[in-house]
Amino acid sequence: MNQGLWQGLRPRTRRLIRAIALWCVAGLLATGWGVMTAQYTGSVGPHEAHYSVTLNNEVTFDMGPLGSLILDSPMPLNLGVDVHVGQIPEDLTTEESGREGPDGAVEALTADLASYTQFFTGPADAVASAARGLAADALARTVLMWSLLLTSVLLGRLAAHGVLRAAARSALARPGVAPVLAVLTAAALAVALVPAMQGSSGAGRTSVVLQGTPLQDARITGRLGALIDHYGQFVVEEIEKNNEFYRRVGANLEEVLEADGSRLAPAGPPLAMPTVAPTTPAEAEGPAPRSAGDPVTMVVVSDLHCNTGMAQIAGNIAERVGADMILNLGDDVIGGTAVEGYCIDSFAASFGDRPVVVAGGNHDSQETAGQARANGWHVLDGEVVEVHGVRFLGDTDPTLTSLGAPTRLVAEENHAQRGHRLTTTACEERRAGNPVDILMMHNHRATEEALDSGCVHYALAGHFHRRIGPWQRGLGVQYVHTSSAGAIANEPTIGPVSGPAGVSILIWDRQASAPFALRVVRVMPDTSVELSPWYAWPRPPAEPVHLDWPTPEESPWP
Repeated sequence: MNQGLWQGLRPRTRRLIRAIALWCVAGLLATGWGVMTAQYTGSVGPHEAHYSVTLNNEVTFDMGPLGSLILDSPMPLNLGVDVHVGQIPEDLTTEESGREGPDGAVEALTADLASYTQFFTGPADAVASAARGLAADALARTVLMWSLLLTSVLLGRLAAHGVLRAAARSALARPGVAPVLAVLTAAALAVALVPAMQGSSGAGRTSVVLQGTPLQDARITGRLGALIDHYGQFVVEEIEKNNEFYRRVGANLEEVLEADGSRLAPAGPPLAMPTVAPTTPAEAEGPAPRSAGDPVTMVVVSDLHCNTGMAQIAGNIAERVGADMILNLGDDVIGGTAVEGYCIDSFAASFGDRPVVVAGGNHDSQETAGQARANGWHVLDGEVVEVHGVRFLGDTDPTLTSLGAPTRLVAEENHAQRGHRLTTTACEERRAGNPVDILMMHNHRATEEALDSGCVHYALAGHFHRRIGPWQRGLGVQYVHTSSAGAIANEPTIGPVSGPAGVSILIWDRQASAPFALRVVRVMPDTSVELSPWYAWPRPPAEPVHLDWPTPEESPWP
């Protein structure tokens, strides 16, 4: 700016311009520092991994003495990522999980193979998750450094008694000060930037084993290449088997829904739901209405246990039927570890931008809940949550189970105490004229007192890996959802399903504040897809109903 023009400005205007310039320069410096020092702890397959930012446009997975796997970075501005792959967490190992002996070791290795398969099937998802984590850390570091820089300038002004600029000009006017300062600044920038800009210079080679996979262009260095060439075929075979399985499931799902007409609601009155609960006068009052007055379509999943393939199928179902939201009844992961955030991120990508309401299960930790919240999910924590005009109440499971380790209480309440607190909340809401529509808990035991009280009429649960109901309980109706991963005892939940995997489609009538109809989609181990008829929900009974739990044979559509 021309000196005369600058001096012609009012003192207040000059101060404002200097303040804005200082604010912008400090912001640029802080942003550069925040981006270059950003860090994130995530996962690579079953391993913990530490991510940091570089400027070499490469994503390098450093496996230590074994070598590295190098990918082109998908991030802008020549940004890359160094990934230092660490150990498998202790609670995912044989000893800590209780899987001891040869059979336990084989089971642990099978689980690890499934985790490697997940990573090799979709490395871009892992990189995207890390990029979000790095961006969040970079933002936090930028804000911190920006604040420190501006605070330092303010303190400098105070220390210089308001003549900071004059003191700085006087110091720079001394012989040799400006050149030394320039050299020191250049040296500091070189120390910070040169290592970050150093890439692999094209080192490494591709592996024929990975041709046709998302990692076909990855370059591999060190002994890692020989290991992948020798053992990678096992992973590739698992990838091919997994992809082919869910490709066929997806095709069969489309065929079944197309034949059905993909109706968002039953064309006529829903059928009476088969149930072991007795028919009550409330059920016998007349046929269900032909259509919901103000419908909301919900897709219900439970016990996915890191099965990203079935999460994709559930997302396809939600997209196909135009679901307004996803209801998730918990046990999204296996051990509640940090590395399993990949599973939550993958589920979120599969579910799309529709709201997800989740009640954490006994395999989900507080860390899992944080991962879900980071993806924008509504994690129930004892407070009422309203989504699309439907009011939900629930909480996380008070216990934690980690891969065969004994289930232990990790909260200050057990199931009964947590259920009592939820009942108290539900009754207070009802008395206030804002009744809870749906109570969601992973374990049905935490829903029973609320149903008995009549303060909640409808409750959803999971945990048992088989479908029970919906059936009348107390003064309400309870529905226990089956495993959406096809989980059966002593079989992996990752990859092709070992047993029938269920996803429910629930039509909720906002006008009546009640479920209108339900149907169940089942994916079978042979990739076939079964679609149940539309069923009507039982109505809440006029008198309390208490029954023993049914046997599997008594419960249709397990």
